[in-house]
Amino acid sequence: MLKIYLGFLIVGILGLLSSLLFDADGDASDISDGIDAGDSVDGSPKVFSLRVIFAFLLSFAIGGGAMYYSDHSIGWQMIVGMAAGVATSLFTWWIFKVLYSMQGSSNVDSSDFIGKSGEIVVGTTTNTGKSKVRVSTHLGPHELLCKEANDVTLDVGDLVKVSGKIGTLLIVTKQ
Repeated sequence: MLKIYLGFLIVGILGLLSSLLFDADGDASDISDGIDAGDSVDGSPKVFSLRVIFAFLLSFAIGGGAMYYSDHSIGWQMIVGMAAGVATSLFTWWIFKVLYSMQGSSNVDSSDFIGKSGEIVVGTTTNTGKSKVRVSTHLGPHELLCKEANDVTLDVGDLVKVSGKIGTLLIVTKQ
């Protein structure tokens, strides 16, 4: 029985180390068998990811091995090993779920800029009537294409207010 615990311990350690070294984003460590284990956030770690399985094996080996060395029966070794494995694997899954939910998104929705003020960084071009505005947000400055609502020519440095949008093109009014 000691050989089994030692084997699980080695597999668990090597598996966790390899997932840290070679799989930084965690996508390749999920078993793709079509089973959805109830994750509510897309891109979150799966309950049966390899990291969680390796954490289970490592904890099972430590819990069962500790009971083996303290001269407990095989039943107690299995109970303690399973309890330690399940607790640790659930904790590992929960930690990675929290970490994955903290990842930012680089998608910008142009509707968030309506009502904000900005400065023209590229004046109105003669052939399209479009210009470029810099709008500051809590995420930092964003430069987007815009068009003046009343077809007024915009020059570099003009202050404008975003009043609407058409697709990703902002509609601005000169202040």
